[in-house]
Amino acid sequence: MRSGPDSFALLERPQFMQLPAEARGGLGLRLLRVIDRRWDLLVFAVPPVLVLTAAATLALVSVVREARSSLVIVWLALAAMAYIAVFMLAQAVNESVWLRRTLGGKALDELAAESLPGFNWSMPLIHHGGPDDGRQLLRRASARMEELVERQAKKHAQDSGWEAAEGRVREVLVCLTRGATTEAMRRAVSARLHLPYGPDSRVALRRPLGPVNAYREPVRAGGGFFFFWIGGIAIVVAVLAVFVATAERQACVGVPCDARPSTYLTALQWLAWRLLWQSAPGITAVTLQTQILGWLLSIVGLMTIAVTWVSARLAIIRHRGMLADFKALAGDLPNTRILLLTVTQAERDAVLRAVSPITGQEPERLFKGQVATYDLGTIGRTTLGLAQCARQGAGAPGGAQSTAAEAIRQWKPDLVIMVGICYGLREDWEPPQQLTDVIVATTIHDLDRRIEHDDHTELLGDRPSTMSAIVSRLQAASIDWHVATVWFGLLLSAQALIDSPTCRDAFKKEHSRALGGEMEAHGLYASAVDADVPWIVVKAISDWGVDREDQYRPDEAAANAAGFVAHAVALGAFDDWPRRQ
Repeated sequence: MRSGPDSFALLERPQFMQLPAEARGGLGLRLLRVIDRRWDLLVFAVPPVLVLTAAATLALVSVVREARSSLVIVWLALAAMAYIAVFMLAQAVNESVWLRRTLGGKALDELAAESLPGFNWSMPLIHHGGPDDGRQLLRRASARMEELVERQAKKHAQDSGWEAAEGRVREVLVCLTRGATTEAMRRAVSARLHLPYGPDSRVALRRPLGPVNAYREPVRAGGGFFFFWIGGIAIVVAVLAVFVATAERQACVGVPCDARPSTYLTALQWLAWRLLWQSAPGITAVTLQTQILGWLLSIVGLMTIAVTWVSARLAIIRHRGMLADFKALAGDLPNTRILLLTVTQAERDAVLRAVSPITGQEPERLFKGQVATYDLGTIGRTTLGLAQCARQGAGAPGGAQSTAAEAIRQWKPDLVIMVGICYGLREDWEPPQQLTDVIVATTIHDLDRRIEHDDHTELLGDRPSTMSAIVSRLQAASIDWHVATVWFGLLLSAQALIDSPTCRDAFKKEHSRALGGEMEAHGLYASAVDADVPWIVVKAISDWGVDREDQYRPDEAAANAAGFVAHAVALGAFDDWPRRQ
């Protein structure tokens, strides 16, 4: 995938996944792919296959010419078997956990670099020499991977008679850090991707751009050595049968050969019994060289027991290693997704300023769907997203209700927190409220739905309480947050912008326990309830609902609201929050 003349990334599908037909290419491309992905298997298989092929060719030539079989054929076959045995023994030693602990061996990140690309999409090469820092290339590579996964999934669904409307890509992109060719690209990988084994990790993980609740299990792989061994034995027996039949037939000139392995079929039968350390019923070899071959084949049969055990052990160890990598990978991904919802530019910028220093990364803008969202990164085990309403108020296009509904659909959060500013109502309490104090809404009251009678107003709006578990965690977080006072209580919500002493006094009189008021909370409530997502509103006092020209501090108030939420998340208040399925 290219992002310019001097910027490209190489994406590879999981090695154990069958490629779709359109991605396989011609014979040359397929051969290169096999060499690139299975070079270790080729090193193991090619030499013995070539040797066995030579032995089989010589045996065939001797049969066609009716010539005496040469011992070279036997030694070639035995050499191939010895190569396989030595190779498997070396593999068993290499995979031995005890030996790795005793003598030292591959580090965990090196093992992960070998195993993770087997069942994950990987990026073995990424080069960037452009003027920017390379983050855009990482973003495009991840988006391209998701596009390919989604296309393949839709094609599979279509072939199965299913129409896939909207799904979620749950692939993790594994970047092999040694494939980052420039210093700028290495810095971008370190800054934007997750390094599970520390700053010098050989693998970096690009989490899914969207939310996931499950991950694709690794496929079972291994046992290939055993099948090569069995295939090699079959070839050896087939070659030796020619040699045995020829030797026995020539030795029984002038005497009956009925009880000897003098034909190809009887030679095969006799050799098969020798593999099991048994004598074939009714068949006896009389030549010394045939008996020696029988004993050598018995040794091969004995070795097969060890080979079977080693092969099974290798397969089990390899699969356990893949599962361990997978569980570490899945367990290391954050288990809570929180969506922060803001309205004004001051509120949005306050959230960005509060969160970025903690995550250590710049926010990533995601332009997908009807609402642009921001991936703010991860704090502890919580991933934060951000969406900004296009306009103030709960209703109308771009308001809190429609924005929250679309952002929830895209981000799939486990919890939604509206962060922003409000007006205060209790500057006359003891102790009094102060400008920039934070209000956490334990209850909101929708003032928009009402009936106006001649002599009074009847309020019909909902008065929902927020989830007590959220309130409890924010109360605990407020203990050691000393930037401003944090108030917990009722927050009024109406789409009217209040800048009137008369209206404000009426609110104070009619709602004697209300801490303040704002314009969007009931819109968030409506969307969150429909989506079955827990929600809460955290806003700070920017004014008193009067004299906004003289007493109005939106930037400081927004900073306090965002700072308190970031503080709570950094404490781990929501790290173990239940995931939505």
